[in-house]
Amino acid sequence: MPIIDDENQLHDLELSKKFNSHFGNSADGRLIDDFGNFWYISQEHDLSNFISLLEENVGIPIGRFLHNSAADSFELILDPVKNMKLGFFANRKRRKLLKEYWEIYGWGYYDSNTHSITTNVYSSIISGFYLSLIELDQGFRSKIQWRQVKDNLIICEFNDLNKSLSLPQSLPNMPWVKSTNNSAGVSNHLLEKQELGWSIEGKTSFVIPCDMINRIIFNAGGYIDNIKKSVFDFWTLEGVDKRFSSSMICILQSCKELFTASDVFVYLNDSNNWDSIIESHLKPFGLGSIKHLSSTEKTDIFEVSLESNAPLIMGKIAGIWERANGKKCHCFIELNDNNFKVSIESLLSYN
Repeated sequence: MPIIDDENQLHDLELSKKFNSHFGNSADGRLIDDFGNFWYISQEHDLSNFISLLEENVGIPIGRFLHNSAADSFELILDPVKNMKLGFFANRKRRKLLKEYWEIYGWGYYDSNTHSITTNVYSSIISGFYLSLIELDQGFRSKIQWRQVKDNLIICEFNDLNKSLSLPQSLPNMPWVKSTNNSAGVSNHLLEKQELGWSIEGKTSFVIPCDMINRIIFNAGGYIDNIKKSVFDFWTLEGVDKRFSSSMICILQSCKELFTASDVFVYLNDSNNWDSIIESHLKPFGLGSIKHLSSTEKTDIFEVSLESNAPLIMGKIAGIWERANGKKCHCFIELNDNNFKVSIESLLSYN
């Protein structure tokens, strides 16, 4: 995902400018919007593959709480838009702004008259985002039903609940979702406009709010009886609230499996070039809030900042470690007041 163009790179100047104006990308690879929300870049099939892995690890269908997690996260992101002073024709200007956001996010496009969504994003998630947008526009709660009638076409139907809007609850006992360090530098992503959304280096991509992932952890916390037992062989968590530790392990394992199932090559040299690996495999996706601290003959130790992208980072670094070393790993994660400390070693060594 280079930030320097070449003669074969047909990026869209206007779309790239809009994206880089809306998001900042700090030196440590965080993708943060104008309102301080953390996001990450997902390639087209990664999200649906991740959900399939997560559903297998959790052990139950998860479409409904994926939808609820998406709706709640996007409602919080849209809250500042509700309070913007837009002057004359405020509703028209707000609707235009929301369509522009949808384009910047890479979510395709929607028609609020027919309630149709044309998108590459997983149906239960994009319908949750769309529900929050419609409720913001109409000013009250609605119930949504959606049907995926074609690969990229979703039709939604609404029933008014005539309930006033109130913001979703905050996520308790998750200190990594309350980061106050939301500053970011300049984003330099080059986007290629497609008929549907955009791509980077020819790979269809879009952004997803990190808060949605943490809400999935929260909403899945009560389903521990069905969790695939083997996932606990690979992870030890300390300091994480017990109500969420099992569902968080499922997220971590699914992120790891997503990477190990990919065809991405990772080369770890004799000098343990973890900094360059982080630079190339994590930072371009908004997942760079991680430092390599040290390596021993058996263990690699990392530090991950208490930020809402932390679960994605820790799961992916485990997948990168397995791909680089060619062996299964065990991850010991300790949450303290300042960060996550992540120690990764061979599963064989651990046992």
